[in-house]
Amino acid sequence: MSLHVRVQGQGQDMVLLHGWAMHGGVFDELLPSLTTQYKVHCIDLPGHGQSRYHGEMNSLQQLVAAVLPHVPENAIVLGWSLGGQVALQLAQQVSLQALILVSTTPRFVAGDNWQSGMPEETFAQFFARLHENHGRTVQDFLSLQVRGDAHAAVTLSSLKHSLLQYPAVTEALYDGLDILRDTDLRSILASIKKPALVISGEYDRITHPGAGEYLAQALPFAQFALCRRAGHAPFISHRDWFLEQLQQFVRDYPLT
Repeated sequence: MSLHVRVQGQGQDMVLLHGWAMHGGVFDELLPSLTTQYKVHCIDLPGHGQSRYHGEMNSLQQLVAAVLPHVPENAIVLGWSLGGQVALQLAQQVSLQALILVSTTPRFVAGDNWQSGMPEETFAQFFARLHENHGRTVQDFLSLQVRGDAHAAVTLSSLKHSLLQYPAVTEALYDGLDILRDTDLRSILASIKKPALVISGEYDRITHPGAGEYLAQALPFAQFALCRRAGHAPFISHRDWFLEQLQQFVRDYPLT
């Protein structure tokens, strides 16, 4: 499957994978800093941004299969939220240098001895609202992402701007929720033996920071960074802090 990929900069390959309902443009404010050191590949997931949708794609493996041809070997992969789950699965199928997992959880919905997820009833209500009024539901989802954030208004404005540029295909939104509901990556974490930086927002209402702590403990070579007074999008709300964490991570794990 052909996806829309923007490639900018020179140096080590870095792949950026966005979250549900968004597109690669959500990372635009990071690019001036990243492209001075990395060859950045911003991928729009199927049905998001400028990537077309080619029918049902409601499993993480299908999503990974679509992304895989666009990921250079030995790349650093930065995944946000759903994009972080794609990154974890990619790490089992292609040689990567490192993972940067932002607001990522191995399991989105609570259950099966997993309390750091969204309650099943809450998720079911969200799914139902999406079918009733997907535009309003996505807007509410963006507002939830910034609740408690020290820079909520600015962050929400940035997210809404990205969303309005290229609204996701409705069917892709439905299938994305299927993926979030059904995916459980806890069993594969111990096998991902690559350096990983896990970043969570202190007040994230979408993926609880406890899920990030779990990831950092379960991945063999991971470190955890908690962004104080941040919500679900710390790379927007606390950009300078976020970039400092990336730079420190590269210093700790020299990546060539």
